[in-house]
Amino acid sequence: MKILKENVIKVLKVKPHEHPEVYMLKNTLEAMQEAVGGYIDIVGLDDNVCILLNDEGKLIGLEGNRRIGSDIIVGDFFVCGSDEEGNLTSLSEEELDKYTNFFYEPQEFTKEEIEETAVIEFYTFE
Repeated sequence: MKILKENVIKVLKVKPHEHPEVYMLKNTLEAMQEAVGGYIDIVGLDDNVCILLNDEGKLIGLEGNRRIGSDIIVGDFFVCGSDEEGNLTSLSEEELDKYTNFFYEPQEFTKEEIEETAVIEFYTFE
């Protein structure tokens, strides 16, 4: 049985200086790019849970939002589910509760703290 991609997914929207909120996001590339304000990047968070964020956020100076491990996520981001095929999916009620609690308290960062987490790697081909 083929599982159809959801047209609209229930995600958690996390904005700088605000508590997270449940958000209904159209499951299209255009809607996702509009939601993060540019090119998207998807970063794994847990099993079948990921973060959708602006790929160039640090380069274009978006505001610091939340720390995850040693990294600082900038700009608006969305916590989404994902399936084995790599499609974004709605979060379950348990996941919504878990990540609402995890990201509940807004965090503040200096420009220097954010710059320290911006890494650009160069590779040479010989």
